[in-house]
Amino acid sequence: VVLAGTNLTHAAPHRIVAAGIARSFQITNLFPALSVHENLRLAVQARARGRFNGWTPTVAVQPVMQETAQLIRFLGLSGIERAEAGALSYGGQRLLDMGLALACAPRVLLLDEPLAGLAAAERERVAQLIKRIASDLPVLLVEHDIDRVFALADRVTVMNDGKVLFEGNAADARGSQAVREIYIGSGTAALAATARGSAERAAVPVLLGLDAIDAFYGKSHIIKNVSLTVHEHEIVALLGRNGAGKSTLLKTIIGTVSPASGIITLGELPLARLPAWQIARLGVGYVPQGRALFAGMSVRDNLALARLKRRAGAGVAWSDDKIIEFFPKLAARLDTPADFLSGGEQQMVAVARALAGHVRVLLLDEPFEGLAPTVIEELFTAFDRLRAELAIVIVEHNLDLVLALADRAYVLERGSVVHQGPAAALRENLELRRQVLWM
Repeated sequence: VVLAGTNLTHAAPHRIVAAGIARSFQITNLFPALSVHENLRLAVQARARGRFNGWTPTVAVQPVMQETAQLIRFLGLSGIERAEAGALSYGGQRLLDMGLALACAPRVLLLDEPLAGLAAAERERVAQLIKRIASDLPVLLVEHDIDRVFALADRVTVMNDGKVLFEGNAADARGSQAVREIYIGSGTAALAATARGSAERAAVPVLLGLDAIDAFYGKSHIIKNVSLTVHEHEIVALLGRNGAGKSTLLKTIIGTVSPASGIITLGELPLARLPAWQIARLGVGYVPQGRALFAGMSVRDNLALARLKRRAGAGVAWSDDKIIEFFPKLAARLDTPADFLSGGEQQMVAVARALAGHVRVLLLDEPFEGLAPTVIEELFTAFDRLRAELAIVIVEHNLDLVLALADRAYVLERGSVVHQGPAAALRENLELRRQVLWM
C-alpha cells in the first residue's frame, strides 16, 4: 500500500491516518452520548499541537474551534450541533461519521457503504455531499447502490470472492454480463415484481400481540400507544421514516427497552417487562441492524453460543444442518471467523444465530441494508421460505422489496401507528403510500 510515494504496508492504523488516509465505517462509529460538536471537535483535536496539554481548555484553542465550526457548516449540521449524536436520524449519523473522517484532513477518503439504510431524501443528501467532497480530494467508495455508484464514480472496480472481476468506467460496468450475473443477479426490481404475501394468513391464530405499548428513552416518549398483531407463519412489515420508532419497538419486544405501559404476549405468555434473556428463551429471535456478530469466533461457535440455554422453547429447533438448508453458503464457512466473511455472509450468520435454539418469531432490523443485489435475492428467498417455519417481523427501507415479501404492514410516524392493513394495498396504491409514508 503506497500513498504519494510512502509505503504504508503493515503500518499501524494511527500512522496510516497521519499519512493521509481516513475512512468512515459501514456501521457508524460515534460517541453517542456526546454532541455533534463534541464528536467533531475531538476528531479535529486529535491532530492539533498541544492536544495533550491538560491545562488548556479546548474551547480556548481557537484553531480547533474554528475548524470544528467550519466542518459543521460544510456537513449541513448547523443548528443541531448541540444535539447528542445518538439522537440523530440515521442519515444525520452517517453525515457525522463522514465528518469524523474529514476531520483527519485526509489526502484520500475511504467511504464504506455511506448510503446503506438511508431513506430516499437522506440518500440524496449524502450523495450530494460525496460529490462535493470528491471535487476536492480522491474518494474510494464501497457501495452496493449500483445506480448511485454509476452516477458518482469516475471508475468502477467490481470484486467477487476476493478477486477483481471488472475494472473500467461506469458505462462498461453497467454493460458487463459478468458483473450482471455475479453482482446484480435478476435485480431487486424482478423480486419485487411478484408478491409473495397474502392477507389471508391473518386468519390463523395470533402468535405475537402488542396492546397499547408506551416506551421511553429517558424523558423522551418514543413509542406511543402502539398495538399490533403477528399471526403464525405471517410476515409483517414495520415501516416508517428514520426516527419513527421502528427499531425501538423491536427492542421493546425483546426486552432491551422496557415498556412503561401496555401488554406484550407470545401465544398465551406475557412478555412485557421480562428480562431480555428470558424473552429469548421463550422463542423470540432478533437480528440487529449492525449484525453484532462475535468477532474472532467461527461461524460454528457463533451458532453454538446462541443455542446455549435456548433448547427448551416451544418453537422450531434449529440445528446447523437445518440452518444450512436455508443458507447453503454457510456450509463452507462454518469454521471461518465470522469477521472474515463478506457483508452478505455475515448477515446470513446473524439471521442463523437468531434462529439457533427454539424460535417462534423472528425480528429483523434492516436485513437488506448495504448488501449486493444477488445477496438480497438469496435472503429474500430464504425469508419467504422461513414463513413456513415461524412468524417474522421485518423493518426495512426498501419498500418495493419488503411489500412484495410481507403479508401485512404497519406504518409508524413519531412513535404511533398511522396505518395498518394488507401489504398489497401499499404495494399497489402509490398514492396511499405517499399519504402514509410521505415517500
